[in-house]
Amino acid sequence: MSLWRKDILRYQLRDACLYWLAIPGLVLGSGWLLDQLLDWPLLAGGLPMVAIGVVLLAVGGFFISAATLDFSRIGKGTPNPRRPPQILVRQGVYGICRHPMFFGYDLSAIGLVLLCRLSAALLISLPIFLVWQVWFLRKEERYLARRFKDEFAEYRQQVPFLLPRLF
Repeated sequence: MSLWRKDILRYQLRDACLYWLAIPGLVLGSGWLLDQLLDWPLLAGGLPMVAIGVVLLAVGGFFISAATLDFSRIGKGTPNPRRPPQILVRQGVYGICRHPMFFGYDLSAIGLVLLCRLSAALLISLPIFLVWQVWFLRKEERYLARRFKDEFAEYRQQVPFLLPRLF
């Protein structure tokens, strides 16, 4: 395996650990810690809450998977910045919101917080993460505007930022 390919795989593994382990761990861990420090009760439990959490995880997983496949199939690239899509992906789930992977990640995070029943994670940690995420995505969009110029400007006018347009 070439050195370049090993380097790419190392960055992909690092990014996967960040998005799938570190950030959820930080949101859940800080929520649990705040619940303990503030002596907040757990969120309501029971079958309805479990069902909502599982549905959010499933729908979130669908959006993440579909966005990743669209990057590969349509854009001939990956979500990793070191192997980005070669073209601006506007079809598939990218036709209903500009950041469907993050939308799916957010749905999954909410589902996980509900399943863990952490009040502070839902009311404090997750909103702080979402503010950081919007800042990050705005920065990414400035890069996309430079890279894809008029095509991205048109896409930006037609497709909503993070919350999908379903109709």
